[in-house]
Amino acid sequence: FIDLIPTVEVPQNDMAKMTDQEFDNYLNSQGFPENYKTGLKALHKKHPNWIFVGVKARDTWSKLLKQENVAGRNLYPSSSTSTQGYLSTDDAYYNWYTDTFKPQEGSSWYQASSQTVQYYMDPRNFFNETSIFMFEKLTYNSAFQTQDVVKNIVNSKLFEDLIPSFMEAAKKYNVSPVYLAAKARQEVGLNGSVATNGKGGTYCGKTKWNGYYNFYSIGANGGVCDGIEYAYNAKWDTPQKSIVEGAKWIVDGYIKYYQDTTYFQKFNTSYKSQKDLWHQYAADVTYAYSTASTTKNTYTNMGLLDYPYVFDIPIYSGIPSSNVTLPPKGNPNNYLKTLKVNNANVTNFDGANTSYTVNLPAGTASVSIAATTVNTGSKISINSSTKQAKSATVTVKITADTTSVPIVVTAGNGKTKTYTVKLVRLAAPTDKVDPGTGQSSGSQASGQLTPDQTMTTAGYKIKNSTYMSNVTLGSTVAGTISKLQKANSFASINITNSSNKAKTSGSIVTGDKITITSNGATKTYTVVIYGDLNGDGEITIVDLGKIQKHILKNSTLTGAYLKAADTDKNGTISIVDLGKIQKHLLKASNISQT
Repeated sequence: FIDLIPTVEVPQNDMAKMTDQEFDNYLNSQGFPENYKTGLKALHKKHPNWIFVGVKARDTWSKLLKQENVAGRNLYPSSSTSTQGYLSTDDAYYNWYTDTFKPQEGSSWYQASSQTVQYYMDPRNFFNETSIFMFEKLTYNSAFQTQDVVKNIVNSKLFEDLIPSFMEAAKKYNVSPVYLAAKARQEVGLNGSVATNGKGGTYCGKTKWNGYYNFYSIGANGGVCDGIEYAYNAKWDTPQKSIVEGAKWIVDGYIKYYQDTTYFQKFNTSYKSQKDLWHQYAADVTYAYSTASTTKNTYTNMGLLDYPYVFDIPIYSGIPSSNVTLPPKGNPNNYLKTLKVNNANVTNFDGANTSYTVNLPAGTASVSIAATTVNTGSKISINSSTKQAKSATVTVKITADTTSVPIVVTAGNGKTKTYTVKLVRLAAPTDKVDPGTGQSSGSQASGQLTPDQTMTTAGYKIKNSTYMSNVTLGSTVAGTISKLQKANSFASINITNSSNKAKTSGSIVTGDKITITSNGATKTYTVVIYGDLNGDGEITIVDLGKIQKHILKNSTLTGAYLKAADTDKNGTISIVDLGKIQKHLLKASNISQT
């Protein structure tokens, strides 16, 4: 049960004989920047035989990174929330409103975030005894890449009779058998998979593929069945053929084109490469990192760690001065799902928008603010209250006419998003109130008014349930709020533009939306100003052009703008309506808003 490992003498080379100054000069001659040297010098102290070769990148760091962030080019395997911080949250790959990542391959491979890609691209992160082997030159060296070393990597029943095949491939195609064995182990495991048991055809629903093998997962771009189909077409009908001829495929497709380290097979950035950047062996952003540990552990176990390995290390122009770190772990979602004031939804709430204005009735002394998060693991802090998970409800005292309340959402990865609710307490109505009836002059009892009653009491007209008219041309936001507040001092009134953005100043225009909350109900009305067809609050030659194009069917008016074109209010748009706008522009007669 004991294999004797022969004693070997570590060969000495010029690197081991260098003084510290000579080694520093050597690093300079290779073009290594100062921020590379610290890590390389530390490795040289431990392993003086190792040879570090500088390889210039084909372009600047920023330009290469932009190309590496293309969809599907760098994926990260994630099956738990603990690693979701490493995934891209760009709109193409993630939905903030549902906290859903979109798989790019299979069910668990997702687009890696830009920072994650940068981390695995940054060579300086891997200047240690293990990860340095992602830069190892992959040519065959018979002095130490022996059959015993290969056996140490794939020491299992599956590979027992296949070790000579790795050595055959190494000698035939001048490729490291250690690299080949480590690759096979990474792709199919020590006990194999459906790609190595000869029964892959049955698994994939095509029995003619049975009896074919693919130990390196070559061609398995969309999954294991693609790899088995490739083996069938390549006629790899024995494990030995898969290993030997698969090695030829790797050499012909990658190594001979200077993708001769596992790093360059993943990130094809060498200036020597004769292939495009997208020519990579795997989409897995951790590919080179994962392979390196198997190689290093084998060399350590075999007592070969101090051999004169050659490491081709990429040098990037414009790389950040400090090592790029991995992004924080954990779920990244810091969106609110709901936001309510006094149990009423905030008007036009959208988790992506962080600023809201809520108007409060005159005399309001306090409000209740309640919020929930999209992700149940996020936490909320309202008005500097103690953080609470999932949801929070806080009572806020109103001591001034304007009160800003911050709501901070902290995601599982620690990133925060701050929402601000601006509470504006409206001025008390100037109308006198009958102390006997509690009514404003000419109005119903304020506390009894619904949103529709508030609107009509203020003198506005409601059309088709949700449109409001009888708005004087040139009316201001402040004046409109004041008019509604006089009709109902208990109403909460909010105005937004046609894009649902809060509107606190300027003129009222066609397409604006006015939301009234009163008597337990909330309703939104869209403003219609007759003649204002483009929503600028004025009647101009532009509006005339719009109604002309509508009548000629060159373009179509819809919604509030269609209503605004009906200047004679008969329900149809005709030459008569166009004539009214012409007369208004000529000052022959004004368009009535009543």
